[in-house]
Amino acid sequence: MEHGNLLNWIIFAPVIGAVLCLIVPTTRMVKLIAVLTTAVTLGLSLGLLRHFAWWEIGQAGIFGDGYGHKLYEVTKLTWIRLGQGSSASAIEYFVGLDGLSLPLILLTTLITFLACLGSWNFEHWHVSRGARGYFCLFLLLETGMLGVFCALDFFLFYIFWEVMLLPMYFLIGVWGGPRKEYAAIKFFIYTLVGSVLMLVVLLAFYFYAPPGHRTLNLIQMANDPAIQEAFGSATFLGWRFAPLMFVLLYIGFAIKVPVFPFHTWLPDAHVEAPTPISMILAGILLKMGAYGLMRISYPILPQAGHWAAYGLAILALINIVYGALCAMAQTDFKRLVAYSSISHMGYVLLGLAIMTPGGWQGAMFQVIAHGISSPMCFFLVGVIYDRAHHREINRFGGLWLTMPVYGSLATLGFFASLGLPGLCGFIGEFWVLIATFSADFVWAKPFAVIAATGVILTAGYILWMIQRVYLGPRREEYRDLPEASAREIAVLAPLGALALALGILPQQTLFNFMNGTLNQIVDLLAAVRPLPGLS
Repeated sequence: MEHGNLLNWIIFAPVIGAVLCLIVPTTRMVKLIAVLTTAVTLGLSLGLLRHFAWWEIGQAGIFGDGYGHKLYEVTKLTWIRLGQGSSASAIEYFVGLDGLSLPLILLTTLITFLACLGSWNFEHWHVSRGARGYFCLFLLLETGMLGVFCALDFFLFYIFWEVMLLPMYFLIGVWGGPRKEYAAIKFFIYTLVGSVLMLVVLLAFYFYAPPGHRTLNLIQMANDPAIQEAFGSATFLGWRFAPLMFVLLYIGFAIKVPVFPFHTWLPDAHVEAPTPISMILAGILLKMGAYGLMRISYPILPQAGHWAAYGLAILALINIVYGALCAMAQTDFKRLVAYSSISHMGYVLLGLAIMTPGGWQGAMFQVIAHGISSPMCFFLVGVIYDRAHHREINRFGGLWLTMPVYGSLATLGFFASLGLPGLCGFIGEFWVLIATFSADFVWAKPFAVIAATGVILTAGYILWMIQRVYLGPRREEYRDLPEASAREIAVLAPLGALALALGILPQQTLFNFMNGTLNQIVDLLAAVRPLPGLS
């Protein structure tokens, strides 16, 4: 492990900015501090790249001999001591960086900065007296999200997970649309249920580990043979321990992804949330569920991962097809993009379920690709809503003629979401489909064929939407809509550039960074055979 403090500065710099937002006297200074804080955090996160060599990371052994043996910027301090004598253990402040967390940290700092920049015209879309509270909560939310992706102690992970919940609840419930209270409470209840289940698993992991091996260290739990044997053979309230804990964790994380049938909070939250908060919801919060599965569920409960593969693959197919069909039926522009997120995240779950290197690489690539294209699409919707004050798709038409720069960026963003070859949305879905088709499961090939229909459905609703909104004759009521401003282009252009970069150079921009860690986790899964009764 390589120790360092850079991660600590990245995690807690937004807290410093939040405190400053409470002190400064004017709204303009509040906004300036918030944007500068997110920009500094983004700049600090780019410093993490110094630990990764583009041309070497994909090679075997670059991360050490196994999962968690090579971590960067590690801080490991005893926080709370548990027990006494030989069975004593501790809750640790344990943060670190590997190929799984690096892309998500960079994504978080980038999307948060762009969403903060997108919030600059705060007075235009909400009451100005709330700016101080809005930006303070916005920065606290960034700390919670970054902490989740850096924490390597389960208790610390849980704390940051909960820190994220309250700011998002208030950001939707106070600054959202007409049904903001309903959407915020629904989001809070769903997430809280998942948090309670996660807490049950946290306690069970600790108390069911053999004496002398009790820990909440996520890396140690994944690599300790004694813990793995105990979890594989134990029972919990008459149920096999490993599959029950996997299911409880899955529900907690699936709510965030979101996976059918835990998805219903997402369209309401997106529709009512301010545009910058929708960007964070789609770009980062949904990815926390997938990250939890990759960091906790599969490495610590690999036997249960084999046991659950078929069921998770079915749920993934439902997400892909059902989400696409729901998106096709929408007339609200923002709700269409929200349902498209449900469909796209189904590919992530399918890639994880098959537990092969290609499946996991495709799933992780899709996580990052969707984290780029989806915030871009939500901001594109927000640009139009700021001008037309509605989101009814059928009332638009010919916007490309009225706003050519905006129309060009919109085409790029929605084609990236569609999965056009050469853009970011294509690589992850293609990798997952190829990996599923070649997996050893007897159901893999037909499932891959069904999942491929999602690509067709996605092309259908995206192209139909582009035709209705951006093409065709120009409507008179929108003839004088102003072109996208410099600030709006500054938000959209980096996302468009990344969509192109990931689509053209996937190896150099992402695979080289993440494949070492992902392959180590898949090796853990491959080394474990399902126990009797779990096959």
